[in-house]
Amino acid sequence: MPSPRNILAYSDKLFTPSESFIPRGYRSFSELRPVFIGHELKGPVPPEFEALQLGDYHGMFGEAGFKQFGVISAELEDKLRSFDPVAIHASFGKSGAYALPIARKLNLPLIVTYYGGDATKTSNTKESAFRVYNRRRADLWKEADLILPCSDFIRRELLSKGAPDQKMVVHHNTADPERFSPGEKQKIILFAGRWTEKKGIETLIDALATLGPALADWRVRLLGDGELKEELVARLNAAGVAAELPGWIPADEMPSHFAEAMIACVPSQRASSGDAEGLPLVCIEAMLSECALAATYHAGIPECVKDGETGYLVEEKDSVALADRFLRMISDPDATRAMGIAGREFALSDFNLINQSKRLESMIKDCAIKAGTL
Repeated sequence: MPSPRNILAYSDKLFTPSESFIPRGYRSFSELRPVFIGHELKGPVPPEFEALQLGDYHGMFGEAGFKQFGVISAELEDKLRSFDPVAIHASFGKSGAYALPIARKLNLPLIVTYYGGDATKTSNTKESAFRVYNRRRADLWKEADLILPCSDFIRRELLSKGAPDQKMVVHHNTADPERFSPGEKQKIILFAGRWTEKKGIETLIDALATLGPALADWRVRLLGDGELKEELVARLNAAGVAAELPGWIPADEMPSHFAEAMIACVPSQRASSGDAEGLPLVCIEAMLSECALAATYHAGIPECVKDGETGYLVEEKDSVALADRFLRMISDPDATRAMGIAGREFALSDFNLINQSKRLESMIKDCAIKAGTL
């Protein structure tokens, strides 16, 4: 079997703990091998991967010359050519804008994955001569060989801003079924995420406060931290709702929390900045763990949560409706367990990391063949 050919995997902040989905996306690659490139190493390089920090190769114009004006030094060009890459895959629109001059210089096909705020935030969608992404956005969409929105919601957001529909293929976020699986289910309502506006944590807190004594037989576990936490915990306490508040949880410990929870809540909403989810990974992780979902009609969530079958969906910010759905779920644990089982089956068939990783490799490979680099 021939050795895998290299692709350049551009992520400007390399191996950020909260973005572990990026390296996992290459999990099933066999014919292509990602070489990660970017500027800031935010975590350890996994032993199976190779990473290159570009800062050492920019020459006299430095990182600013590369990012602002697309200057590629002879040293950087030689180093990148030494990998004999057949394509560039950039994670997030901003990284795609930074990768565009490399694709031009090396004559490589460019594939860009969009995940959420990079397609929805006002700062990313407005016209601006000062931000690199905004300046290059039109050229990026014109010259990219393939654009991969992580949900149909993100595809529609990009389309409304002028991205070419014929270049876009929805490539859903996924989770690893080998990491997330059901355990001994307990009467636990789980939230896992940042305590920020976009995550809709305030809607959840208001719903829980409304339920009050109805939660007597259930444990409420709220993971994560954020700027809204102090205020919202005080609101919970005033309503007499006891909640477990472990704070930030390392990624390696998350599967055990999903495994024992019966209900997972994902009350996301569009933030005032325009920021929105793409398709929250927490939904997929919870579904693989046989959690029933209590979530919102937000972004790509309705693409993975089937209302009345794998959980319930309510409108954004509707704490009254969310409290009602909680009441239905905690009043009939058997039906709630059945929703969780149905959710795992759906996630295994449609949001399985192993299958989607193979699909990503196939799409990148097709772009390279079409471009004549493979």
